[in-house]
Amino acid sequence: MVNRDYFKEQVEWDGTAAYEPKFQHMADLDGFEASPGLVLRPFWGQGLMASYVTFAPGAVAPVHQHPQEQMSLVISGRLYFTIGSHAQWIEVGDVVSIPPSVPHAAEAGEEGAVAVDMFSPPRDGFRELTLAAKGETNA
Repeated sequence: MVNRDYFKEQVEWDGTAAYEPKFQHMADLDGFEASPGLVLRPFWGQGLMASYVTFAPGAVAPVHQHPQEQMSLVISGRLYFTIGSHAQWIEVGDVVSIPPSVPHAAEAGEEGAVAVDMFSPPRDGFRELTLAAKGETNA
């Protein structure tokens, strides 16, 4: 439970972790063009994945669906999201949640957009697409 004791001046930790922390400037990540004018740059944790997404002006993420839960946070520009039977513009600082398996699409406004998409669990297929864009394989 989060209360005033949640954030403590001292905590106990045995020095172990499930994996080594990773620090990365999102715009420098390797990525791939998912559709014309839409570039995805994924970053993986163990149970969570983020993707730095750049949309050229008017670029479209065509309707698709996946079993992962998704949240999208707009950090520049604006996006017109269609999620199931709901649709609306989201702008800088807005976030949207997309339930698993619900069809959705997005289109950038005339200035383009940048968003951070978060997925749980991670979308492992993005690894292969990133490697393929670099001319590598996961063999």
